[in-house]
Order: sequence, then C-alpha cells, then structure tokens
Amino acid sequence: MDKHIERRATPWLDKPLIFSGNYREYDCMFNETSQCEYQEGYWRFWYEADHRYALPTVAFFLASILVFALVYVAGSLTTRRVQQTRSVTKIKALYRYLSYRTLRIPTLDWNSAPIGLLALAAVGTVFFFAMTLGPKPYYWPNTDEVDYGSSPPIATRTGWMALACLPFVIATSSKTNFITLVTGVSHERLQTFHRWISYAFFVLSLIHTFPFIIYNIDKGMMVDMWKTTVFYWTGVVALIAQAWLTFASLGPLRSLCYEWFKFAHFVAALVFVLFLFFHCDATLTAWDYFSATGVLFSLSWLYRQTRIYFEHGISHHAELTLASNGFIRVSIPTKATWTVAQHYFVRFMGLGPHALTLHPFTACSLPFREARNGLDESELVFFIRPRGGLTARLAHYTELKTNTKMRVLLDGPYGGVDATAIGDSQRMLVIAGGSGAGWILPFITAYLDHQVQAGSLTDEDSPRSLKVILATRDFLTATWFEEEVQHLLTSRSEASTSGLEVEIYYTGSEENQGNLTQTGQFSKASDHPEKASQSTHTPVTPTSDTDEGQKDHTKSQAKHPKFQIKTRPGSKGGRRGQVKWCRSIPRRLCMWTS
Repeated sequence: MDKHIERRATPWLDKPLIFSGNYREYDCMFNETSQCEYQEGYWRFWYEADHRYALPTVAFFLASILVFALVYVAGSLTTRRVQQTRSVTKIKALYRYLSYRTLRIPTLDWNSAPIGLLALAAVGTVFFFAMTLGPKPYYWPNTDEVDYGSSPPIATRTGWMALACLPFVIATSSKTNFITLVTGVSHERLQTFHRWISYAFFVLSLIHTFPFIIYNIDKGMMVDMWKTTVFYWTGVVALIAQAWLTFASLGPLRSLCYEWFKFAHFVAALVFVLFLFFHCDATLTAWDYFSATGVLFSLSWLYRQTRIYFEHGISHHAELTLASNGFIRVSIPTKATWTVAQHYFVRFMGLGPHALTLHPFTACSLPFREARNGLDESELVFFIRPRGGLTARLAHYTELKTNTKMRVLLDGPYGGVDATAIGDSQRMLVIAGGSGAGWILPFITAYLDHQVQAGSLTDEDSPRSLKVILATRDFLTATWFEEEVQHLLTSRSEASTSGLEVEIYYTGSEENQGNLTQTGQFSKASDHPEKASQSTHTPVTPTSDTDEGQKDHTKSQAKHPKFQIKTRPGSKGGRRGQVKWCRSIPRRLCMWTS
C-alpha cells in the first residue's frame, strides 16, 4: 500500500482520468503466513477498504430512503376505505406523531427536530460509531522488523465512509432530486438531512485527517510528506473549505447576511469538491463517487433549468405594490398551477446583482377555479415582509415607483400540504404568526371553494370546519389580514361560511397599537398617500371593549363572518395585551377569550 504514498514530480494528478484500472494489485511481502493473514483481515485490508466501508455506508443511506419510499408508495396506493380502518388509522397517527412531535428545552429556548428524525439520527450515529470504533486496530502495530503500512486503519475506513456521504450531501441539497421523487419528502424537509449528513461527513473527515498527522509527526516525516505528496496539501485545502461549509451554515451566522452566505456557500462547495477530487487521486474506486455526485447534480440542475425556461418561460411580469401593513404584494398573472402552502423560487430581473439569485416565497393565493386546468390564467400572489438584502431592496424599489412592474422568472412549485388530506379532513386548525399571515389565505380559499363545490351535498351530520388563528405583534398586520379575509369572502359570496372561524391575537405593546405608523417595516399608507390609493380593500376601523362592549353579546344575522376587533386595556408598565377577532355566526355569540 505504500506505493500509493510515493514521491511525485507534480503536486497534481499522477494518474489518468479513468474510472477503472488495475489499482488493486497486491502481493504479500511478509515471510510469515500469519502476518499476511493479519494484514488481509476483512476489516483491515487496505485494498478492499472501499468495499468494506464505503459501500455499506451507501447501503445504509439507500436503505433509509427505501423505508420512506415504501411508506410513500403504500400511502399512495392504499384506497380511502382501507385508510379509514382502525389499524391503518393508528399507524398513520403514529407516523404523524413521529413526524411532528418535538422536544422543548425552555432554558435554551430551543425546539428539537421531530422525534422520528431524532430516532433516525440516533440510528445513523450508532452506525458510524460502530463502523469507526468497532474494527481494530486503530493504528498498525508496526515494529522495526514488521511494517504493515503507513495508513492508519482508522483513518482509512473513516476516509471511505466520508467519501460515501458526498453524493447524498449533494442530493439532499438540491431543489429537485431523486429522493423527493421516490419518497414524496419535499426539498425543504430534506435540508435537515443535508445538514446532518454534512456534520457526519465533517467529523469523519477530521477522524481521517488526524491519525495521518500523528503518525507522520511520530516518524518525523510530516514536512517531507507535505512537500512531496498530493494527499496532504489538497486534503488540508478541502478540509478548510468543508469547515467553512459546516460552521458558516449555522443559523445565527447564516442569518447575518443570507445573500453573502449563498454566494460563499456555492464557492466553498466548488473548492471543496475540486480539491477533494485531487486528494483522492484515483485511489481504488474513489472517483466513482464523484461520478455519481456529478450525475445527480447535473440531472437536478438541468431539470430545474428546463422548468424555469420551458415550463414557465421568460415572459412573466410581476406587479409590485405595498400593502397597508408594509408587506410587498407581488402579483404575477400566470397559467401555472399550484396548491395550498406551496412555494416558488423567484428571480427578480430588475434588481441588478440580485437578478442572479433565486429566493423562495410562499404562494398566498390559489389558482382561479376555472383556471386549474392550466389553460387559463390565474393570479399568483406573494406577500413579502421586507427584512434585509433582496427584500429590503425590493421594498425600496416599490416605494419609489407606483404601479411597478418587473420581469420575473419562476421555479416551482415545491412543497405544500397534501391536497387529499385537506379535502378529506372534516376539521382543520391553521395557526400562524406575524408574516405567516399570508400563508393562511390559501387555506381559507380552499375551504370556501370546497364549500361552493359541495353545495347542497354537504353532510349536515358531519359538517366541515376551519379554524384560523393568527398571532401578530403588528397591529396593521392584524387589520390588513381582516381586509384580505373579507375580500376572499366577497369574491366567493356564493360559498357557505358555516364552520369558518377566524381568531386574531394582537401580542404587541399598547404603544404600537396607539401609534400605528411605527409598527410596519418600511412605509405605511399614512406616510405614502399614493400607495394608500392602491389599496384594493377598505380599511377596518378598530373598536375597543369600552365603546363596543355591548356588541359582544349581539347575535349576527349576516351570511358572512363579521369581524370585530376588541382590545383589552393594558396595565401599566408596558405589559402586552391581547386581541381576539372572532366571527359572529348565527345563533352564536362572539365572545372575548383571554
């Protein structure tokens, strides 16, 4: 094996770019059979290390994907009648529990990933620990008479396991990938696995690196190896890039400047893969894993570009306006179709360097009922809360111009909520906070559309219901949300609103409630009269319990929900109050709840 760590005339590749070759030639140089047998042990043999460690790692990942794929296929093929049986219902309940239940640590103000993912992560941790620490020895028992080699066994096996992670790190990072295709798990949920596999990749890389350093320092060969072999300096460059990819992706650092993070992440990933390729230098089947990675990345990239330019085209133009609460309203006429809670990646072509980036935004509308065949045009609407980077630039651009239009490119839709589950559910509860208010609107739209389609066929014994709860610290967002809901009700006046409840909790301070112009993000209607004239809905005047208290006990006879805003007088010291909006339905009081 030492011939693979030989002096080279160049610090680059010393083997041709081929993916097959006679690199497994091995002749035992020991005089004793027992020594040969020891070196060729199943878990120790260097010339079979890729088969012993890399392939089982690939098998572990593929087995995990297969489990989710079987669940996905079974759920898709199972008839509704079977799904309603007691045993299947219990299995589905367990699956939902594992998918959504999290652990809360109040002292750290931290929520864990769902316990099902934690269990899968625990299995992966056990696998990697067992494969790393189980086989012995960690270092060759070399003596002056017997030299088994200069590659520590623990470094060899962790190197191969790390390399086997590469295709799956790339696959889980892509918006379109084969994992989503076979499991139905959307790309944003795969980001958890992308991070966790990357952590395992990095830890394995460290364990691969340090034994070589320790061994060569002990032998007094470190400087010579650095100067004369391709493995060391290329490995260090790759490890530095990998460290940046790992630590700069942590939430607090990523949120400092997301635009810079995306650019730096892409550049670091390119440097990492390139120097890792040089580092492997055609050792055994190492380059096969780069081949698989390249195929997965290329297919994903080509598919995305095909969707952007051929499915959606380059002729979309968005109309940009400011909503009454400071949100940017992006309206795009399109023949595309999407469902509840799906999102698009949008490229705004009129924002200079920002035109090079795609940003995800959740659709806050649904296709028109008559346009869901994909032949007629609908209105794709996004409500974007300005923060920083692109959204701040977009808000400033919209403030400076009236009736702003800009060419955009669309990529999507992605994610979303199971439309079948929404249609089959008799009772739905939707909860959101702050800027998630726009995310709620498609749920209300879908509910009203279902009511129109059901008509007289609605089962009186099992009526459908939708309860919407919004919590916000911005009073203008609360009033804006009511305007949007009232607009939906007006546009679907034929829909029955039986079972529809909307509650809004204002969690901001009394100062913000009294001074509404200070609670938005960038500009408000009062500051920009020309923007106020663009509003399509009539503002709602807030009322308090003190002058509207008697209305709390008045029965409403109207067909549609009547929203009232009720504020509880706050106590001294700036403590937060609460507000609840509730619908006044026939034969039911609209009452305050704390």
